[in-house]
Amino acid sequence: MTLGEKLKQYRLNKGFSQEKVAERIGVSRQAVTKWENNQTTPSVDNLIALSSLYDVPLEELAGTKNKVSPKENIILRTNLTLLAIIFQMVALNACVNPTPPEGDISIPFFLFFKLPFLFLFSIWMAWNLHYEKDKEQLRKNIRIELLYCTVMMSVALFVFYSKLYFLGNILFIAVCLFYIFVINPKYMNRTLVKRKSKRKQ
Repeated sequence: MTLGEKLKQYRLNKGFSQEKVAERIGVSRQAVTKWENNQTTPSVDNLIALSSLYDVPLEELAGTKNKVSPKENIILRTNLTLLAIIFQMVALNACVNPTPPEGDISIPFFLFFKLPFLFLFSIWMAWNLHYEKDKEQLRKNIRIELLYCTVMMSVALFVFYSKLYFLGNILFIAVCLFYIFVINPKYMNRTLVKRKSKRKQ
């Protein structure tokens, strides 16, 4: 039985409509429909909320009982994805900020210390996209992440040429937080931070 079939069966067992489930966990009815049709997969937070709503153990709902391994640890994957995004932002910010003392060591320091870290964290961030199993969503996520990297690079170029480093720090953080809190859960089917779910007693 697929996850979508399980979700539909548990919902029917409780006598809930899709609208009721959507209201209880704070998502749209279309999201519930897609989960039950196996078009998309609920995020970690939504799986936990569904588990509580249907009174079903999370392991049973996700089908991981007695089969848990590091590769199947979705909480660990979420944290690693979040860390990759943050580290990539920090590395990009470090690349455009001056390295004291200024002088002949600046270029070698950039080439052999700053740039490799930016490259590694960018590869790590891109590699995390492979966790998305839905091919259509994966293609969408790749386009969104390329757009995000383009925006961050534009900020980096602005900071480098304007020398407005403090403003640049704020811009880097703002774009990164918007990507994590808004773009990922709304468009990429990835909830990277725990949110408070609306529950009715």
